[in-house]
Amino acid sequence: MGTDLNAIADSARSLYDQGLYREALENYEQLFTSQVKNDELFYNMGNCYARLGELGEAKLFYERALIYNPSNADASHNLDWVNLRITDALVEPRQELIEWVGQWGRSITDADTWALVGWGIIGVSILLLIARKTFAKSLNWRWPFTTSILALLIILVGNLSVPRMKKAIVVERNSYGYSEPSTNSKRIVLLSEGSAGTIVSTNDSWYYVELGDGRLAWFNTKEWKYVLPGLD
Repeated sequence: MGTDLNAIADSARSLYDQGLYREALENYEQLFTSQVKNDELFYNMGNCYARLGELGEAKLFYERALIYNPSNADASHNLDWVNLRITDALVEPRQELIEWVGQWGRSITDADTWALVGWGIIGVSILLLIARKTFAKSLNWRWPFTTSILALLIILVGNLSVPRMKKAIVVERNSYGYSEPSTNSKRIVLLSEGSAGTIVSTNDSWYYVELGDGRLAWFNTKEWKYVLPGLD
Protein backbone atom coordinates (compact mmCIF):
# COMPACT_ATOMS: atom_id res chain seq x y z
CA MET A 1 0.00 0.00 0.00
CA GLY A 2 1.36 3.42 -0.93
CA THR A 3 2.15 6.12 1.58
CA ASP A 4 -0.82 8.35 2.46
CA LEU A 5 0.80 11.75 2.04
CA ASN A 6 -2.35 13.60 3.10
CA ALA A 7 -2.45 11.70 6.38
CA ILE A 8 1.21 12.53 7.02
CA ALA A 9 0.56 16.21 6.31
CA ASP A 10 -2.46 16.24 8.64
CA SER A 11 -0.42 14.55 11.37
CA ALA A 12 2.37 17.10 10.95
CA ARG A 13 -0.04 20.01 11.28
CA SER A 14 -1.59 18.46 14.40
CA LEU A 15 1.81 17.91 16.01
CA TYR A 16 2.85 21.47 15.20
CA ASP A 17 -0.33 22.86 16.79
CA GLN A 18 0.49 20.85 19.93
CA GLY A 19 3.97 22.42 20.08
CA LEU A 20 5.69 19.16 19.13
CA TYR A 21 7.88 20.81 16.52
CA ARG A 22 10.57 18.12 16.21
CA GLU A 23 7.93 15.43 15.72
CA ALA A 24 6.08 17.60 13.19
CA LEU A 25 9.33 18.15 11.33
CA GLU A 26 9.89 14.39 11.08
CA ASN A 27 6.53 14.08 9.34
CA TYR A 28 7.30 16.96 6.98
CA GLU A 29 10.64 15.34 6.15
CA GLN A 30 8.75 12.20 5.11
CA LEU A 31 6.85 14.31 2.60
CA PHE A 32 10.10 15.84 1.39
CA THR A 33 11.73 12.44 0.87
CA SER A 34 8.58 11.38 -1.01
CA GLN A 35 9.48 14.05 -3.61
CA VAL A 36 6.87 16.54 -2.41
CA LYS A 37 8.31 19.96 -3.30
CA ASN A 38 6.14 23.03 -2.91
CA ASP A 39 6.20 26.33 -1.09
CA GLU A 40 3.67 25.25 1.55
CA LEU A 41 5.79 22.27 2.64
CA PHE A 42 9.00 24.29 2.80
CA TYR A 43 7.24 27.12 4.63
CA ASN A 44 5.96 24.68 7.26
CA MET A 45 9.41 23.13 7.66
CA GLY A 46 10.89 26.60 8.07
CA ASN A 47 8.37 27.31 10.83
CA CYS A 48 9.37 24.13 12.66
CA TYR A 49 13.06 25.01 12.51
CA ALA A 50 12.34 28.59 13.62
CA ARG A 51 10.41 27.30 16.64
CA LEU A 52 13.32 24.99 17.47
CA GLY A 53 15.78 27.90 17.31
CA GLU A 54 17.67 26.46 14.33
CA LEU A 55 17.71 29.68 12.35
CA GLY A 56 20.09 28.55 9.60
CA GLU A 57 17.75 25.71 8.65
CA ALA A 58 14.73 28.01 9.02
CA LYS A 59 16.27 30.51 6.61
CA LEU A 60 17.08 27.70 4.17
CA PHE A 61 13.50 26.46 4.03
CA TYR A 62 11.91 29.90 3.82
CA GLU A 63 14.16 30.61 0.85
CA ARG A 64 13.18 27.27 -0.68
CA ALA A 65 9.52 28.22 -0.28
CA LEU A 66 10.19 31.46 -2.14
CA ILE A 67 11.91 29.59 -4.98
CA TYR A 68 8.70 27.69 -5.69
CA ASN A 69 6.43 30.66 -4.99
CA PRO A 70 8.09 34.10 -4.87
CA SER A 71 4.68 35.57 -3.97
CA ASN A 72 4.43 33.65 -0.67
CA ALA A 73 4.08 36.66 1.64
CA ASP A 74 4.19 34.58 4.84
CA ALA A 75 7.49 32.94 3.86
CA SER A 76 8.91 36.34 2.90
CA HIS A 77 7.82 37.87 6.23
CA ASN A 78 9.27 35.00 8.26
CA LEU A 79 12.51 35.11 6.28
CA ASP A 80 12.85 38.79 7.17
CA TRP A 81 12.19 37.86 10.81
CA VAL A 82 14.97 35.26 10.74
CA ASN A 83 17.43 37.60 9.01
CA LEU A 84 16.88 40.23 11.70
CA ARG A 85 17.98 37.68 14.30
CA ILE A 86 21.04 36.48 12.40
CA THR A 87 22.85 39.73 13.02
CA ASP A 88 26.37 38.37 12.51
CA ALA A 89 25.65 36.55 9.24
CA LEU A 90 27.75 37.57 6.25
CA VAL A 91 26.31 39.80 3.55
CA GLU A 92 24.19 37.90 1.02
CA PRO A 93 25.69 37.04 -2.39
CA ARG A 94 24.53 39.39 -5.13
CA GLN A 95 21.56 38.14 -7.12
CA GLU A 96 22.41 37.76 -10.80
CA LEU A 97 20.17 39.31 -13.45
CA ILE A 98 19.26 35.87 -14.82
CA GLU A 99 18.17 34.74 -11.34
CA TRP A 100 16.07 37.90 -10.96
CA VAL A 101 14.34 37.28 -14.29
CA GLY A 102 13.69 33.66 -13.31
CA GLN A 103 12.23 34.72 -9.97
CA TRP A 104 10.01 37.27 -11.69
CA GLY A 105 8.83 34.60 -14.13
CA ARG A 106 7.99 32.16 -11.32
CA SER A 107 6.03 34.88 -9.52
CA ILE A 108 3.64 34.96 -12.51
CA THR A 109 3.35 31.27 -13.40
CA ASP A 110 5.35 28.05 -13.66
CA ALA A 111 7.89 27.24 -16.36
CA ASP A 112 5.62 24.70 -18.11
CA THR A 113 2.88 27.29 -18.56
CA TRP A 114 5.36 29.82 -19.97
CA ALA A 115 6.52 27.19 -22.48
CA LEU A 116 2.96 26.22 -23.39
CA VAL A 117 2.01 29.85 -24.07
CA GLY A 118 5.20 30.44 -26.07
CA TRP A 119 4.70 27.44 -28.32
CA GLY A 120 1.06 28.37 -28.74
CA ILE A 121 2.07 31.79 -30.03
CA ILE A 122 4.56 30.15 -32.39
CA GLY A 123 1.63 28.16 -33.75
CA VAL A 124 -0.24 31.41 -34.32
CA SER A 125 2.80 32.80 -36.15
CA ILE A 126 2.87 29.79 -38.46
CA LEU A 127 -0.82 30.18 -39.22
CA LEU A 128 -0.25 33.87 -40.03
CA LEU A 129 2.56 32.98 -42.41
CA ILE A 130 0.39 30.35 -44.13
CA ALA A 131 -2.44 32.86 -44.43
CA ARG A 132 -0.09 35.47 -45.94
CA LYS A 133 1.18 32.97 -48.49
CA THR A 134 -2.28 31.76 -49.50
CA PHE A 135 -5.52 33.67 -49.09
CA ALA A 136 -4.43 36.82 -47.17
CA LYS A 137 -1.54 38.13 -49.25
CA SER A 138 -2.19 41.68 -48.02
CA LEU A 139 -1.41 40.68 -44.44
CA ASN A 140 1.53 42.73 -43.18
CA TRP A 141 4.66 40.63 -42.57
CA ARG A 142 5.21 42.47 -39.28
CA TRP A 143 2.40 40.49 -37.63
CA PRO A 144 4.00 37.00 -37.87
CA PHE A 145 7.41 38.56 -37.18
CA THR A 146 6.16 40.27 -34.02
CA THR A 147 4.35 37.19 -32.71
CA SER A 148 7.45 35.06 -33.36
CA ILE A 149 9.66 37.41 -31.36
CA LEU A 150 7.09 37.51 -28.56
CA ALA A 151 6.94 33.71 -28.51
CA LEU A 152 10.72 33.39 -28.29
CA LEU A 153 10.84 35.88 -25.40
CA ILE A 154 8.13 33.97 -23.54
CA ILE A 155 9.93 30.65 -24.07
CA LEU A 156 13.16 32.27 -22.84
CA VAL A 157 11.45 33.51 -19.67
CA GLY A 158 10.03 30.03 -19.15
CA ASN A 159 13.48 28.52 -19.50
CA LEU A 160 14.95 31.02 -17.03
CA SER A 161 12.10 30.29 -14.63
CA VAL A 162 13.54 26.82 -13.99
CA PRO A 163 15.61 27.30 -10.79
CA ARG A 164 19.34 26.73 -11.27
CA MET A 165 20.87 28.73 -8.42
CA LYS A 166 24.03 27.52 -6.67
CA LYS A 167 23.40 29.47 -3.48
CA ALA A 168 23.99 27.64 -0.19
CA ILE A 169 23.48 28.50 3.47
CA VAL A 170 25.40 27.65 6.64
CA VAL A 171 23.08 25.46 8.74
CA GLU A 172 25.47 24.72 11.62
CA ARG A 173 26.31 27.19 14.40
CA ASN A 174 29.46 28.20 12.54
CA SER A 175 31.62 27.12 9.63
CA TYR A 176 35.36 27.63 9.13
CA GLY A 177 36.65 28.49 5.68
CA TYR A 178 40.06 27.15 4.63
CA SER A 179 42.57 28.10 1.98
CA GLU A 180 42.60 24.50 0.68
CA PRO A 181 40.13 21.58 0.93
CA SER A 182 41.79 20.30 4.09
CA THR A 183 41.56 21.07 7.80
CA ASN A 184 45.37 21.18 7.79
CA SER A 185 45.36 24.27 5.60
CA LYS A 186 45.04 27.87 6.77
CA ARG A 187 41.78 29.07 8.29
CA ILE A 188 40.83 32.27 6.50
CA VAL A 189 37.26 32.99 7.58
CA LEU A 190 34.68 32.00 10.20
CA LEU A 191 31.01 32.20 9.23
CA SER A 192 28.01 32.08 11.53
CA GLU A 193 24.75 30.20 11.09
CA GLY A 194 22.61 31.64 8.30
CA SER A 195 25.49 33.04 6.26
CA ALA A 196 25.22 32.41 2.53
CA GLY A 197 27.48 31.99 -0.47
CA THR A 198 27.61 30.65 -4.01
CA ILE A 199 29.08 27.19 -4.61
CA VAL A 200 31.80 27.51 -7.24
CA SER A 201 33.05 23.91 -7.22
CA THR A 202 33.25 20.79 -5.06
CA ASN A 203 35.99 18.41 -3.97
CA ASP A 204 34.83 15.29 -2.12
CA SER A 205 33.44 16.60 1.20
CA TRP A 206 34.34 20.22 0.47
CA TYR A 207 32.60 23.17 -1.17
CA TYR A 208 34.55 26.01 -2.74
CA VAL A 209 32.37 29.00 -1.90
CA GLU A 210 32.31 32.57 -3.16
CA LEU A 211 31.07 34.85 -0.40
CA GLY A 212 29.03 37.99 -0.74
CA ASP A 213 32.08 40.19 -0.16
CA GLY A 214 34.01 38.47 -2.96
CA ARG A 215 36.22 36.20 -0.82
CA LEU A 216 36.68 32.52 -1.72
CA ALA A 217 37.25 29.66 0.70
CA TRP A 218 36.80 25.92 1.15
CA PHE A 219 34.13 24.72 3.60
CA ASN A 220 33.01 21.34 4.90
CA THR A 221 29.86 20.21 3.08
CA LYS A 222 28.27 18.99 6.34
CA GLU A 223 27.94 22.60 7.46
CA TRP A 224 26.18 23.87 4.31
CA LYS A 225 23.03 23.10 2.33
CA TYR A 226 22.06 24.21 -1.17
CA VAL A 227 18.97 26.40 -1.25
CA LEU A 228 17.78 24.54 -4.35
CA PRO A 229 16.75 21.01 -3.27
CA GLY A 230 18.41 18.04 -4.92
CA LEU A 231 21.87 19.54 -5.49
CA ASP A 232 23.46 18.13 -2.33
